Amino acid sequence: MAKKIEKPESCQAECCNCDGCCCGSKVLLIVLTLLWVIASVIACFYACKAAKTAQQNYDLNILSAGWVENFNKMNELYASDAYIQYATDSTDNYINQFASYTGEEGAEAETTTTPADPEQIKTVVEDMLASTPIRGDNNARFTIVEYTELLCPFCQRHSQEGTINAVMEQFPGEVNSVSRHFIIHGEPAVQLANVMECVAELKPEVYYDVFEEAFNQYPIELSALISLAASHGVDETALQACSDEWRYTQAVNDMMSQGNQLFGVNGTPGNVIIDRETGNYKLVSGAYPVEEFVNVINSMK
Repeated sequence: MAKKIEKPESCQAECCNCDGCCCGSKVLLIVLTLLWVIASVIACFYACKAAKTAQQNYDLNILSAGWVENFNKMNELYASDAYIQYATDSTDNYINQFASYTGEEGAEAETTTTPADPEQIKTVVEDMLASTPIRGDNNARFTIVEYTELLCPFCQRHSQEGTINAVMEQFPGEVNSVSRHFIIHGEPAVQLANVMECVAELKPEVYYDVFEEAFNQYPIELSALISLAASHGVDETALQACSDEWRYTQAVNDMMSQGNQLFGVNGTPGNVIIDRETGNYKLVSGAYPVEEFVNVINSMK
């Protein structure tokens, strides 16, 4: 007959060897280990969540630039000395880059804005209206010259919010607009600007349709822009040839230099509101809401 093994009432050993009995010390160790693992998991979860939240907040700050609720933040940015210096240095750099594209290496860019005579401003705006596709009434008293770039995220927001069109609706027959190129993102942006000028040459009536739809495909590539223009009836073969020639690179350079030197534009979008009757103008630097433009125009009347 097998001998019956009696179990002790309690375990005295450091490690339980008592056939089914669990020592209190081992139970405590297991519990503490589990608590440590759980605490580590919770700490990791909150750390990861905090990092993700910080990243989302950063992204939202970037994405919201140009929205009405971010107006004050942008105001501070564009007015800061650091930004003005950065933008001025960037403008000089890109103008010098243009010089290399057009075979004028070593050409020095103007770094200051010369106060313009009102009669000179009148002449300049009339030349723009005669050589650039126009939105709105040709005989409008006020012209908004929008310095923009297809690779600029603030310009994209400005376009998608329909700011310029909304301003013209606020002043029926009193305001028109033209777009001019101002390069911030180097050679890829130069290529896109060149294509848009080719569109203006080949089929100017679709220029702004192509421009606005290009922003809807942001950031658009060169081949996609050519295809988009072709979908609006622009001769694709002629457009490709014009693009390959870089036919309007010097013209784009001239637009940029004029915007910087005559009006003080140093970033995009740069909006110059010109009174064609008096030759007076005001620069609205940034993707401001419609109300800002309305206030400026009313103050100039």
